Amino acid sequence: MAQEFDVQMAEALCDVLAGKQAGAAEALLGVGSLLHVPGRSGLAGQYQGGEAILGLARRMADLTSGTLHFSSSHVLTADDQAIVLFGRVNATRHGTRLDTDVVHVFTLRNGEIRAIWIFHENQDHVDEFWTA
Repeated sequence: MAQEFDVQMAEALCDVLAGKQAGAAEALLGVGSLLHVPGRSGLAGQYQGGEAILGLARRMADLTSGTLHFSSSHVLTADDQAIVLFGRVNATRHGTRLDTDVVHVFTLRNGEIRAIWIFHENQDHVDEFWTA
């Protein structure tokens, strides 16, 4: 039986994106995994493969001195997809506070994350935060 998303897996993947150890969730990131980061900051772009995605997560954690945190209040799962709705991202960097709504869309195929899409409520605020 193919692995399916559950709420704990989606939340663990958000922890991975925040640069926190999440054990089994990290194993879901393989060479075929693709993270789409929106915006105009130096972090925006596509990250291919688990090493690149985890590298970005570590970089964001370093840039925020470990204050980066994703929380989710609603998670929808269906077979090979999970949508984290009404999530929040919080962090502090150089005295500036990031606090905005975020939606993550995860796609799982053959036991591996195929794609992660991130959508921020206030992309301009996010870009300013990472550019500061």
